[in-house]
Amino acid sequence: MIQATEADIKRFMSFVEILPNSCWFWAGARSRGRGNKKWYGSFRLGKTSVRAHRFACEVLANPPRPCPPEHHRDHTCEFSLCVNPIHIEVVHWKVNHERKMKRRAARAEAHS
Repeated sequence: MIQATEADIKRFMSFVEILPNSCWFWAGARSRGRGNKKWYGSFRLGKTSVRAHRFACEVLANPPRPCPPEHHRDHTCEFSLCVNPIHIEVVHWKVNHERKMKRRAARAEAHS
């Protein structure tokens, strides 16, 4: 579980831009997901970097939502740079994969 100070939270929120659709756009550093083409927010915390959406789930969500083994954080808004904890659901990796495949199929169908 991430331990953060009020100063860490304030600095984190300085990189957040709240959009009209209620997504919290991460305007800070970014990196690609492991084996993924999408970009995700990165937040420097002490000497390490954490995914911005992980910080949001473990620090800003009420109650905090850690990610148990074999689970992933799924952006229900389908926007990988969103850090609104309400838009991030902790699900088993199989559920995350199924959702990803459904979304991909829906996009392919929309473009055909």
